[in-house]
Amino acid sequence: MSNTNTLVSRGFQVPLTEVEPAPRVITPPDPSLDGFWRCRVADRCGGAGFDEPGSGYSFSAVLAEERELEQLNQPGDPSSALLKLSIADPTDKMSYEAFATGIKLFHECPDASRYTDLAGVRAGNGTDLGDTHEEIVKYLIGRFPQLADQLTVDWVQYSPGAIKRALAEYIPAAFFINEGSPTSRRQTQLLYPKPGYGVIKDAINRRGAIVTEIPLENHNDRWQMPFPWDFQLADYSPVLYLNVPHNPTGMTYDVNRWMATLCWARDVGAIVVVDEAYIDLCYRHDACSVLTIPGWEANCIVLQSVSKGWDATGLRFGWIVAHPTAIKVLRKVMDLKDSGMFAPSIAAGLECLRNPVWTTRAKQRYEQLHRLLNAGLREAGFNAPMPEAGLCQFTPAPVAVDGHRFGSIIECAKWFRQTLRVSLMDYELGRHWYLRWAVTIKPVPECDLPTRESVIAEVCRRLGEHRLSF
Repeated sequence: MSNTNTLVSRGFQVPLTEVEPAPRVITPPDPSLDGFWRCRVADRCGGAGFDEPGSGYSFSAVLAEERELEQLNQPGDPSSALLKLSIADPTDKMSYEAFATGIKLFHECPDASRYTDLAGVRAGNGTDLGDTHEEIVKYLIGRFPQLADQLTVDWVQYSPGAIKRALAEYIPAAFFINEGSPTSRRQTQLLYPKPGYGVIKDAINRRGAIVTEIPLENHNDRWQMPFPWDFQLADYSPVLYLNVPHNPTGMTYDVNRWMATLCWARDVGAIVVVDEAYIDLCYRHDACSVLTIPGWEANCIVLQSVSKGWDATGLRFGWIVAHPTAIKVLRKVMDLKDSGMFAPSIAAGLECLRNPVWTTRAKQRYEQLHRLLNAGLREAGFNAPMPEAGLCQFTPAPVAVDGHRFGSIIECAKWFRQTLRVSLMDYELGRHWYLRWAVTIKPVPECDLPTRESVIAEVCRRLGEHRLSF
């Protein structure tokens, strides 16, 4: 008897026949529609020229170029490898214990795939984790005992999308006032230290705020904000963005710097948005969080996450600490913009907070890599002070190599990436050029560079083959 599968055997009268799939034909986009869409692109996104060179997010452009350059890697040849020191994205994996907690919640909690909204995960979720905000409060009090008599769940809010989402959406929507406000309140003036993490100041995100850039200054190999500040604030409502510990310079604040900043903020009525993404990776003994300074709550919105200290950038789990009134309005904004994170991801983030020792190990690991890279950069002629915090070293860029003078910092970075095959981020501050060297290094075993240390050694070897002028 034939075992041929037919529609007759399934109760139908027509034999089942195999039909060759038609080849897929890709219809090219209609060129006439390009102009239609371009003329409708909002000015905040760049208008019709939104995709012109230099108009996009620089990190994405670098990553795209790196993917192309990596194709030239030759197996077994260290000198051919593209060495990526560009993006401060940890290459180690988040601890498996955190991931396992998320898996356990997924298996045990019947609501594991449902909306979490503003509350996050609740106690009784199949793990021994409590409510999301209770866990965050416990962590913060353990990390900053000064908060023990102050902090409750009304002072914190977990942030889907970590710090970047808070800077791009939640905070501007809640606190940035547009020109022509119906309540006649003053338009927001965003004070932005340069260089820095530009998400909050981008036209896409800043909600019409006026941006005043404040170039950082270097004194005796220490970066700092110029002080005292004398800004024209009379006609605006000031918001100061402080990415401290700072990326890319590694600048930190001690108690005195924070007290001076908060005193100024109280005098002028400024909101201070403090981005503490790198607070767990401080190498300077007197560096401290603004949360340790009495009176921080009068003006500050503090952002933290598990991204850097716990090697968990892809988890996108962060939290906001602020006065309860500020948290209350942020919750109103978030409720309209998001339905919460995936519950197992929240559980993994909370498990990280239960294990602060993991950040100690990460800090030790990165500090060792910093010292190794720093020694090599100095030997190659760079003025390279050790960073006070973070994942990057920030050095003046060479103006010439082997007698050839660069016309711009873009040309300099291009030479590093395409000729030296060392990918870095570049910055221009006034008339000065800088390069950022991230120690979140990924080994290239196919090119006989099996460790991060071997990659650093290869970087230094290549630098030693050229005459750099500064």
